[in-house]
Amino acid sequence: MRMKRKSLFTFLLFLLWLPWGDIKAQNEAEAGKGILFHDNTNWESILQLATKENKMIFMDCYTEWCGPCKALAKNVFTQLQVGDFFNPRFINIKYDMEKGEGKLLYARYKKYIVGFPTLLLLDAKGNVLHQLAGYHDADKLIQAVRQASEGKDLFSMQQRYREGERSFAFIRDYMEVLKSAFLKDSLMAVATDYLQQIDLKELDKGEVWDLLGEYITDVHTPAFAYLVQNANRFYFRLHRDYYKINRQIEAAVGQEMKRLTRISFDPYGTPRTLVADTVMERKVIGYMQRAGLRCIDEAKAKFFIKNLLIRGRYSEAWQYVQTCADMELTGFTSTTVNDYVRYILPSVKEKKLLQSFLQTLNEYRHKEENTPLFNYHLLQTLSSLYERLGNKANAHELRSKYEEMDTRKRKEYEWLLQKKRD
Repeated sequence: MRMKRKSLFTFLLFLLWLPWGDIKAQNEAEAGKGILFHDNTNWESILQLATKENKMIFMDCYTEWCGPCKALAKNVFTQLQVGDFFNPRFINIKYDMEKGEGKLLYARYKKYIVGFPTLLLLDAKGNVLHQLAGYHDADKLIQAVRQASEGKDLFSMQQRYREGERSFAFIRDYMEVLKSAFLKDSLMAVATDYLQQIDLKELDKGEVWDLLGEYITDVHTPAFAYLVQNANRFYFRLHRDYYKINRQIEAAVGQEMKRLTRISFDPYGTPRTLVADTVMERKVIGYMQRAGLRCIDEAKAKFFIKNLLIRGRYSEAWQYVQTCADMELTGFTSTTVNDYVRYILPSVKEKKLLQSFLQTLNEYRHKEENTPLFNYHLLQTLSSLYERLGNKANAHELRSKYEEMDTRKRKEYEWLLQKKRD
């Protein structure tokens, strides 16, 4: 009887010792014939196992709140073909990056984790060989990891690129690796560099366009000029997506137009000096005309107003601002008009002009104050205008209201930042 109790006690101890998290995960995977994951297991034991079995480590870095992580776990990792590929080749491990061992590993591998999910391929010493980010379907996941395990990993490809390899096949593979790793800046840099080296007529080839076309977004480059000049031929003769190319051109020249006409202020509220750039302004207008873009009227108006401001013709500039706003021209919102007033205000004394500023901004205030469109910085500008016009009571009232709203907005922003950190 004692022997039976002793045996039962030993068996219970054995059950308690078993890594139930691993067993649960493996049973779930086995049910779907997918990847057999070790689940949040001690990292050192994983390294030892990888060394013993002479395998690389496939690590799933996830969080509980991550939707794409859950989709990968449910729809991809459980597939038969995925399990057949990963189980014989890798030690598969998954960690919640916000708990236990996962938190320690997140601190260690943070520079490789650009978001969640991140999938890492490591050697038995824990060195990262390759990284993937985001959701990948089964075929793309297998292809990416297969290529990485066969020498086309991120860091090997980076080294080959640094050493000057620039064949089209290599650039295509390298960009695919960068895209899979969600390294957007590196991806854009590689595409831009390659576009500077090739004959732009190569873009007529389907495979070259498919690889590089979407990265032609810098209006200062020969590639962008080539795109605009050949857009109609791309549409009608090469049968490329008209709307996609048109949106790409419009976004790029629109961004440049905003840069050229942006009114900005230093931390003390002093307007920064506007700088004339007529060469680039003409180029932007030329691109807009060639592409038939709708925002050309806004661009012409803003360039004209900017040059009036540079020459100190403030009353004339203000008249054009009012006209464009009354016409509801795209880009002339209450925020834009307020910025024009703030820019002009330190340089003028005419009471009539100040009253015109006041009337216009008050109209925006009464129209938008109780809507999501309202820019509460109008209150600060209105306070300054009342101060300049000698109405100290209204100036004080609006300044107090502005400071109250500014304090509330800052607290809301800080709360959102803290929530994001947590």
